[in-house]
Amino acid sequence: MKRMVSRKSCSFVFAVALAAAATLPALAQPPAPPSELGQLAFFAGDWTCKGKAEASPMGPAHDTQATVHIRKELGGFWYVGHFAETKTAQNPHPMSFDFFEGYAAGAKAFTLDGFDAFGNRSHQTAPGWQQGKLVYVGESTGDGPATPARDTFTKKGDAALEHAGEIQVDGKWVFTDHETCTKVKK
Repeated sequence: MKRMVSRKSCSFVFAVALAAAATLPALAQPPAPPSELGQLAFFAGDWTCKGKAEASPMGPAHDTQATVHIRKELGGFWYVGHFAETKTAQNPHPMSFDFFEGYAAGAKAFTLDGFDAFGNRSHQTAPGWQQGKLVYVGESTGDGPATPARDTFTKKGDAALEHAGEIQVDGKWVFTDHETCTKVKK
């Protein structure tokens, strides 16, 4: 049987809901992004990168070219980036991935979380810039076991950086890739 609701009863329910809402405490202001995020502002913008991927199960060593776009998002709490290598004859299966950089105030650590086009993901942390370097350490996972991973970013001026990616194999750090990146002037 179809239930009939009168306009009077709808108005009454709405009035009761408004009265109840008026008795609730005012919502607090949303939290502000941590001031430590200012240390990541260097990364914001568009970058071009040239480098080399080392030989791996994915293929032989080869030169790489890539673009990177990084912007502050999600209420200013995250730097969100997209890295995309250019497809070439030497690099027929270019790497691309998205990442989030932020700051975990409770842990007093910067975070870097990435997701790549081959189904892998990573989570790493860093204490902050030290002597012009930001070193993230954590692990990368995919279909297999977690692998220790490290990404080192070295400032080379206001608009340039070097990156080195590494994984741990048999207890030793092995380079996976190196890039030199330059910020695109607007």
